[in-house]
Amino acid sequence: MFDIDNYHRVFNKYPKCLMESDGRVYGFFFIGNYYKRKTEFYGAYPPSYLKRIRALFPDHSPALHVFGGVAEPEEEEIKIDINPLLKPTVCCNAQQLPFKDETYKIVYSDPPYGPTEAKKYGFKLPNIRLVLRELRRVTQKDGILVWLDTRMPIFRKKDWLLIGAIGLFTGTNRVIRLISIFQAN
Repeated sequence: MFDIDNYHRVFNKYPKCLMESDGRVYGFFFIGNYYKRKTEFYGAYPPSYLKRIRALFPDHSPALHVFGGVAEPEEEEIKIDINPLLKPTVCCNAQQLPFKDETYKIVYSDPPYGPTEAKKYGFKLPNIRLVLRELRRVTQKDGILVWLDTRMPIFRKKDWLLIGAIGLFTGTNRVIRLISIFQAN
């Protein structure tokens, strides 16, 4: 599962921002914003976001990035996106993944947060209910789903157990996001 001690070792120059209670991880990430875009495409993970999540889940691979966008996956990580211009490992719709059941130990997801963002990406807003069902299908039992959004998605308790909630703040006049962390039942 998660490893808070490892996270604090990796990010030892930052204040301890995570805690565990009743088998769940809670906290808040203050991540500075990087205003110089590396790409002309809209949207990206905040700087150091993936490094932080990987430090919290150090022994989880293979990994799947859903709505991968411009993320740079590491070895043992597959990036999917519907937009072929983003050069995903696999170009597909997140509602119909071309993977075998229970393939991945961890899934990172950063979907469009609403119709406005989906329009900026040039694609239709996905059906989150269908995406969550498909992600459960490809996630190993006891595997992890890390969902970055402006709200916690409605999830089926038979599929997912909520094991964490971490707020994410990237600067003034920015939307505060939530990292919802689930374990596959």
